[in-house]
Amino acid sequence: MKHIVLTSMPDEALAAKWNAFLTDAPFATHYVTPNYFTDPYVRGERFSVLAAKENGEIVAALTGVVDAEKIASGLFSRPQMVFRNDADREKAVAALLGGLDQIGDGRRLIELHTWQPVDDLKSNGMAVNASNAETSVVIIDLSAGAESIFAKFSQTRRNEIRKAERQKLVEIKEPETFIEQEALYRIHCEWNARKGNKPDTFERMKTAIGQRENRRVFIAKVDGKTVAGSFYRFCRGGVVEYAANFSLPEYQRLRPNDLIGWHAIQWACGEGFSHFSMGGSHLFLRRFGGEVMTTYRYTRDERPFGVQRLTESVRELGVGTYRRLPANVRAGVRRVLAK
Repeated sequence: MKHIVLTSMPDEALAAKWNAFLTDAPFATHYVTPNYFTDPYVRGERFSVLAAKENGEIVAALTGVVDAEKIASGLFSRPQMVFRNDADREKAVAALLGGLDQIGDGRRLIELHTWQPVDDLKSNGMAVNASNAETSVVIIDLSAGAESIFAKFSQTRRNEIRKAERQKLVEIKEPETFIEQEALYRIHCEWNARKGNKPDTFERMKTAIGQRENRRVFIAKVDGKTVAGSFYRFCRGGVVEYAANFSLPEYQRLRPNDLIGWHAIQWACGEGFSHFSMGGSHLFLRRFGGEVMTTYRYTRDERPFGVQRLTESVRELGVGTYRRLPANVRAGVRRVLAK
């Protein structure tokens, strides 16, 4: 088995083989498709490693970004490694690691995230850690259908959605006009200002809205005013991922985010996707039902021991604790994690 290393969009023939492989790869997401290279929200120098048989058939793929010291593939909430159902895991892992060695070029840290345990990564000298209660991800199996999924929402979530639907005050739709896009961007900027974050550019948001091959954006409107919006990524036939949400706090009583989430799940069921990832596991997301899924991080860390220990200490803060830190402290934490 051989590896193929890519740092940009593949040619049409290889992209077709890659997409064909994904139809038989469980938990395939947008970030393991060829279109990963065109996504406007990926930060950093991108790469992909494909594992292929001698006849060119692809059996595994991983994607990620690199910097001066680190190769990173995914997060606990967003693994970016998938295997074909019938893949020889041992050979596929060896091919993927061979590609990472080619990319390595002196980089001392490799972090890979997977949906399930991959023993062949551990046997190749990588340390493994499982996600915890804060870093795991809620996954909804869409095969049961929308109404069965709704029945497994929390009682609170069902009641809130039913009440909001009866009131008929909130319209859920896709942004179709420049005015709607501008309104959504203003909400995005206001939301980031409240969180102490730097907003993305309007151009990046417009690009994302236009990438309908692998993304949907749904907005909530009240009396013609845009009050909330959610972004979803997907791999056709695979996983839909809840990627981002922005909303005006003064309209939360009308439950626009609950209604957008329910609308997105219904849409995903109708489009024949396999799973819906909530992108995290905090209470708002758990109330949509589904399973809190444990994912895995595999690490090869050749940095000095002190740096390793500091990084792990920062990670142990947990996502919830991190979000409660002041903005300047969060910036320092990000600098540590970037090393």
